[in-house]
Amino acid sequence: MSQGGYVTLVGFVAQDPIQRPTKNGVLVTDLRVGATPRVQDRATNEWRDGDTSYYNVSCWRRLGENVRASLRKGDPVMIKGKFRSRTFTDKNGVTRNVIDIMADTVGHDMNRGVANYLRQPRTTAAEGDPAAEAQQHMANDRELSEDQDMIDDEAIEQFGRELDGLGGAEVATQALEEDETADATASAPPVPF
Repeated sequence: MSQGGYVTLVGFVAQDPIQRPTKNGVLVTDLRVGATPRVQDRATNEWRDGDTSYYNVSCWRRLGENVRASLRKGDPVMIKGKFRSRTFTDKNGVTRNVIDIMADTVGHDMNRGVANYLRQPRTTAAEGDPAAEAQQHMANDRELSEDQDMIDDEAIEQFGRELDGLGGAEVATQALEEDETADATASAPPVPF
């Protein structure tokens, strides 16, 4: 079993991710994450925010590119990775302790909001690879079907005008009956001639 310190950090993005190349040209994205614990005041029995701790998180290669594209300041995040602490003396002569985390996994904290996931196509697939081409065709089909499901603003405005002109319940009932009729027609088997 491998030894080392692993941590799961739940917090918020304290500043927008910054991407930089290393000496070898490998891209790394630096992320500053804050975590504020909730503590209960024993005297008043009320909950309040504790002191915020900040952590430096490094995300390498593809993970870093995805982090830079997905996260913004204030986003709730969960991070899993290895950590290490280091001590240094700043320019004022003050000794500082810093905890650095090298992330394995980064994601939005779904307890605090909704996120939309966009799968990145693999760039390592060889040209002419049938599996890669099929995956690309499925992605293109999905984009086309999403475009076809868009809301027709003109139809919504017309429906609103009809609701204003007539009794709202009467128009809504009429629209519901038309939808039911269209659904029944679409699902009915073809009539032989």
